[in-house]
Amino acid sequence: MSSGPRAAFVPFPTHLDLKEFVNSRENIVFATRITCKSIDDYPLEDFENLVYTHVIRTGKPLVIEGFEKRLDQNLFSPDWLKKYLGKKVENCWDQVGQKNVQYTIQHYLNNMPKLAENVASRRDSRVEPQRLYLKDIDCPKEWQTSLEKVIPPPLFYLNDRPKAFNGPGSRYDGMPPYPRTRDGTPIAKAGDLMSSLPPEMRAENLMCYIGHEGTYTAAHREMCGSLSQNLMVDASNGEPENYKKTRPGSSVWFMTETFERQLVSEYWKSMLGHDLDLEKHFASLAAWKKAPFTTYVVEQVPGDLVLVPPLSVQQVWNRGTRTMKVAWNRTTVETLQWALDEELSRARAICREEQYKNKAIIFYSLEKYSKLLEEDPGEDHAGVDALWDDFEYLFKMFTDILLSESFSTGLPAEKKTEYLEFTGDVTCSYCRCNIFNRFLTCEACIDGAETYDVCMDCYVFGRSCRCISKLKWVEQFRWKDLEARHEKWRSQIMKHFENDEYVVDHPVFTDVRAQETQKSVAELCQEQLRVRPWVDCKKPMPPAIPSDSESEQVHDRRASKRRKANSRKANSKSPKKTAKPKTRRKAEDTERCHTCKPRPIWTLKHCSTCDLQYCYGCLFRLFDLPPQQAMQSPNWQCPKCQKVCSCASCNKKPDKMLAPYQPKRLLLGHDTYKVADERSVESLVDLRQSNAGWMKKFQSTKNHFYAERFEKLKLEADEARLALDETRNIPAPEMVQSNGMTFDSNLTVMDDGDSIIREDSQPNNFPVDPFLELNNTFMTLDDVIETALGPSVDPMLDPALGMV
Repeated sequence: MSSGPRAAFVPFPTHLDLKEFVNSRENIVFATRITCKSIDDYPLEDFENLVYTHVIRTGKPLVIEGFEKRLDQNLFSPDWLKKYLGKKVENCWDQVGQKNVQYTIQHYLNNMPKLAENVASRRDSRVEPQRLYLKDIDCPKEWQTSLEKVIPPPLFYLNDRPKAFNGPGSRYDGMPPYPRTRDGTPIAKAGDLMSSLPPEMRAENLMCYIGHEGTYTAAHREMCGSLSQNLMVDASNGEPENYKKTRPGSSVWFMTETFERQLVSEYWKSMLGHDLDLEKHFASLAAWKKAPFTTYVVEQVPGDLVLVPPLSVQQVWNRGTRTMKVAWNRTTVETLQWALDEELSRARAICREEQYKNKAIIFYSLEKYSKLLEEDPGEDHAGVDALWDDFEYLFKMFTDILLSESFSTGLPAEKKTEYLEFTGDVTCSYCRCNIFNRFLTCEACIDGAETYDVCMDCYVFGRSCRCISKLKWVEQFRWKDLEARHEKWRSQIMKHFENDEYVVDHPVFTDVRAQETQKSVAELCQEQLRVRPWVDCKKPMPPAIPSDSESEQVHDRRASKRRKANSRKANSKSPKKTAKPKTRRKAEDTERCHTCKPRPIWTLKHCSTCDLQYCYGCLFRLFDLPPQQAMQSPNWQCPKCQKVCSCASCNKKPDKMLAPYQPKRLLLGHDTYKVADERSVESLVDLRQSNAGWMKKFQSTKNHFYAERFEKLKLEADEARLALDETRNIPAPEMVQSNGMTFDSNLTVMDDGDSIIREDSQPNNFPVDPFLELNNTFMTLDDVIETALGPSVDPMLDPALGMV
């Protein structure tokens, strides 16, 4: 992380009046609530439509309350945990010490009243109370079996087909009438596509969370854009337990909309000084109040099921003596698309382990759905039609995956490709993401039995082992087998839709590949393997290539020395000496980057119009151009030819009529070397460097610089809402009506006269994060850069030090 002031952790007050807090700002609202009772007598299809429309399509959170009346109170209780799992040792996360400590479940539960009281009655602000969070523990099998009978199957963990249950939305017969295969399997789509994977490949994410007053979950997005479901099964009610007084338990949720994710991310970086993808900052109340986006607030109590929209930013604060929750994630075709388009690239950037195997889920879901649809009777049925739609959606994603992994037709064929049967456990040694098929491996960098494997996306980005080149190709599926499956599924889709009004056009894969104008990722890897030099990993490492920021610093230091030397010479009375002419020696394999300094030729992108070249690091930080995008452009024009160069020399030439390019995103910098394999290097882009210094140059007005950027991102979010799902013909969300069940624009049940928003009240007391206020205004980027930096400081210790 680059050095700079960052918003400090400010805990929520014990007596927080949520109603008053929500009413204090127009951008803060309560999330929509519906009851189990209001949907209990309607078909499950209506409930599915409600969840899809409100949570996935419009990207807003939804709370379903009333499950506490359907849960076995004896089973979902601390007494049951003590009796049957009390001696089990679990890792408990110490949020103050940032480490795991081991306790038995019984010991932790017995001491929760003391832990909660220490936080609630904190008097000495100089001593941080213990915050011990028993999180991410495996859900007991007995709990999972019981919940499966109560939670609607489309929402539950690893749901692979419609099942009988007794929860909200169930019919009287307990099972929707779907067509079936010969073996009795319903021909319907799954609620969780993770169930398509073989059991040994699935990610276990049905977890329990037990917390006390003051424990929290920092702001984050769910992994791979998946859908999160969180049910509170138990909480303290304020009555004495085992002769110990307790406080009422609940959890306060802050969530954002799906379509404002870019705006939220920019706000987190520019105003709070934190990278949202690192999941390390818990935003204060003042930060949420000043946010330029809508925040949805939920106070979760026992029986509340919170449905978090995909890509929504969420943070949770636990209150009271005890809260016990069960949470799980689901994968759908929509979340898979978001994962491929956005989330996997973010995970690779910060080297976050991908546990979901998204590309493998697409492959195995297609195989599963193909077998089901082979026995489709051809009758009109909404559930079967939805299955066909998802099947085609998955097929399009599979086509994109094959295109990205296709070798070049203009280069010699790769004859020494190694075959390794797919088992789902091959991950990139740098970014730790799962690798579906083709990747590169280094035979020289073998550390014991551990090989160095790098995914194609990382290699194009300049990441690899120290050898840099001479890596070997490996594939986990025979390419001809993948093409055969593609053709089988394509024919299946074309045959089904041939007499349908819905126009379907899916050419054979060879034609799709021939029509593609951009180079595939695999083709870029082939080219880079030919131009990048091989480095003997057994020899000492050469000095690292300085980044553009480092080059600027070196240039400034040298200029300062020259000025001082010239000043001394001017004041000196000694006679001038005739200086010998000096010739600067330039290495044959280096050229000067137009923005920074000389670099190896293979780290530069050469302009197709002029004789200039830019290094990939400058293109990434200054011009928002990733290496892959630059490499894919055969007739690439440099920023100077496009009249958008931001360097100092170009900006001093007004006759050129240059309009300097303003970076669209703030990069704080992240040291991936701390996470990646120790044999790794970054040869093109140094992600440890920030572009804050460059963005500072574009502050035309100090107080309105980021307000303009936020407004632009807000407009982009509005445009995304209007353009949503135009190809899938989903009904508009303003009014949903089905079988007598009607929802208004907020998807509130209209035939139930009861209020659906619980309004809890407690005294109001808001701490102000000093970082967010400077003379009652936002701190601008200029303030961020110029403010003196110091060690990490808790603002509760000294109110004058609210940033770190």
